[in-house]
Amino acid sequence: MKKYRAIQWATGVVGSSALRGILRHPRLELAGVKVYSEAKEGRDAGDVIGAAKTGIVATRDVDAILALDADCVIYCPMPWSTEEICRLLERGLHVITPCPYWFPFVQNPDVAKQIENACKKGGSNFHASGCNPGGIAERFPLTFTGWMNRIDRIQMTECGDCTTYSSAGVMRELMNLGKTPDGARNNPLKTMLAKSWYEPIDMIAAGLGSRIARYEAKHDFILAAEPIETAVGTIEKGTIGLNHYQHIGVTHEGTEIIQEQIWFVGGSGQEKLERKMKVPRESGWRIHFEGDVNLNVDVDFPPELTHDERVAQGLSTTAFHLVNAVPLVCEAPEPGIKTYLDLPMITGCLGDESSTR
Repeated sequence: MKKYRAIQWATGVVGSSALRGILRHPRLELAGVKVYSEAKEGRDAGDVIGAAKTGIVATRDVDAILALDADCVIYCPMPWSTEEICRLLERGLHVITPCPYWFPFVQNPDVAKQIENACKKGGSNFHASGCNPGGIAERFPLTFTGWMNRIDRIQMTECGDCTTYSSAGVMRELMNLGKTPDGARNNPLKTMLAKSWYEPIDMIAAGLGSRIARYEAKHDFILAAEPIETAVGTIEKGTIGLNHYQHIGVTHEGTEIIQEQIWFVGGSGQEKLERKMKVPRESGWRIHFEGDVNLNVDVDFPPELTHDERVAQGLSTTAFHLVNAVPLVCEAPEPGIKTYLDLPMITGCLGDESSTR
């Protein structure tokens, strides 16, 4: 049985879950941990996440990480660095990440070429995965289109209360929560974010044997009617308390593919906002299909979980998807970018038996 030595790069909200996943996965061994804070440097990896000691000491030294005997890196920093990713790939390390680029060939062809060249130089593979994007946005929709013949619309919606989400960068920059309307409209990440959501749209189109003829981005929001306390500080009155994105692609055949995000703070009832938005569900994800078969596929966590538990498990789905992808990415032939269209089905792993058959 082949086991793979994995480096965990970054131990934030997703990276910490990925580190736990590496320690539990029967086909993985922890080779090293890259951290960013002085408080974590020099600590045992287990101490960093409140787990048993591992004998692996966390470091901020990139050169020390690159010198390790390892097969792959689960790369989870925010923000990410394309140059850093390429350096890892050129070193011969496979890279699995929740960061872009899930299907960069249309939206970011220069970056795709840069990553492909790094893969060829190092004999390595690159795979972007996760929950959404990484599952809800493309893998699951493509799976359910097998139940259809004529496809008119596919719409993926993520919605929910983010009050206890603890990543300030995601909340305030990507989600615009706490920004002024002008700050959101002029957000320098807006173009990058649109490209990021168009990538899954492009992947779905490619998986259906088509391509996108035109794109459209829509953005609206609702302001907070009072100060709202969150895990990343106060969302002030008059700043954005609900952020609504729609990114749309229409194929040459006329099929609409829509990626939608409805993120808000202050409780599911939206009582602390200036007005309420009708959402398709209180929280979680809905994948909606229209055509000769009309279908709603809802993905959510059990109602008995607390809100904090739901947020924590939502982050874990991204991390564990990365971890479970490691053997497939390491074993994929022909160095390069590996999307869901290139890999076998990614599943969990219970033990060693399946890898010996």
